[in-house]
Amino acid sequence: MTIHHLNCGTLHPPSQLLVNGRGSLTAPATLVCHCLVVQTGKYWTLVDAGLGSADLRNPRDRLGDTFLRRVRPALNPAEPAITQVQALGIDTHDVRSIVLTHHDVDHVGGIADFPWASVYASRAQMDLIIPALRKDMVRRLHPVQWSHAPQWKPVTLSETWRSRPSFRLNDSLSLVALDGHIEGHCAVVIDRENKPPLIHAGDAVMDVKTELFGGRAPLGLRAFQHMTRTDARAWRESRAWLKECVEDGIDVICAHEPHPRLSGAR
Repeated sequence: MTIHHLNCGTLHPPSQLLVNGRGSLTAPATLVCHCLVVQTGKYWTLVDAGLGSADLRNPRDRLGDTFLRRVRPALNPAEPAITQVQALGIDTHDVRSIVLTHHDVDHVGGIADFPWASVYASRAQMDLIIPALRKDMVRRLHPVQWSHAPQWKPVTLSETWRSRPSFRLNDSLSLVALDGHIEGHCAVVIDRENKPPLIHAGDAVMDVKTELFGGRAPLGLRAFQHMTRTDARAWRESRAWLKECVEDGIDVICAHEPHPRLSGAR
């Protein structure tokens, strides 16, 4: 199995010290939109989609002023997943599926670059956007990012993986419930040959190397996580479960940590 790690959107929120835990209080921090391209048989699957090319062309409408002001994305034309897939020598039409941890704007924008791909997300996530957005999610989820009529494939988590609701998408990938950050938020679990699984935990944690290894995330990240979570109890339970996975030797990455701690995911 081949797994490529991509940064599909560099973000520069205020304060290195408060967000990255080092450096200057006044210099901008650096976060990423960590996506994966996973070979599944003849074809490829994109795990989360980051910022897409249309987001870069029309950031105010597709990302919103609040997002642009708070996280100050670099809007680098080299970063959309479709550009990086091409650079890897992969036929873009061989990306047949996209699996989303959730629908926040920095996770979903790239799906528009792969309109032929099946887009998988938990049914609970889909219930937030179809048939209509909840009022309290209007600033967080932007329908313009899926105005191209994606090939949605809502998934009901009718199975279990390590005691949590799950659904196996194919021989290699599963969606696993990881609630708390937003309703229907999931981890994507990738089974690897001769290695423990790799878990993409989305936004359930934002600093794996501290939060899951006995430390505390920098103050700015902690404040952001508390501000954006929708269910505090579920959020704590999800993080406790991820910590158990790490203690059992499973690799966990998250969506925004610039330098993930891995035992070797490729």
